[in-house]
Amino acid sequence: MRAIAKIILILVPVMIIGSIFLTVSGYQNKQTIKTKVTDKERITQQSGDRIESFYLVYTEAGTFKLTDDILYGNFNSSDWYGQIHRDSTYTFEVVGYRIGVLSSYPNIVNYKRCQITKL
Repeated sequence: MRAIAKIILILVPVMIIGSIFLTVSGYQNKQTIKTKVTDKERITQQSGDRIESFYLVYTEAGTFKLTDDILYGNFNSSDWYGQIHRDSTYTFEVVGYRIGVLSSYPNIVNYKRCQITKL
């Protein structure tokens, strides 16, 4: 029993420090990506009585998450989601990493629709 307690005492701080590191390092990875939106959807997850939802934007350059972000002052992800359209090209500013095993996606912190010029 004492061995299990020792393992727990070691794992909990390592997990806390690891999650803090991933969060902070994610904000260090800011990219500007010009790409075409291929699809989008709202994801809803329930844990007990708590329901959480977020948006995913699928593009030719990968999948991005669209959520409010206090560090970038973004509190209008629902409005942005409604303004982003399939088959349109955008320049996205994203922060974070794609970590498949954690279901983590880079978050869109700014965007601009690209104008199509006709010849």
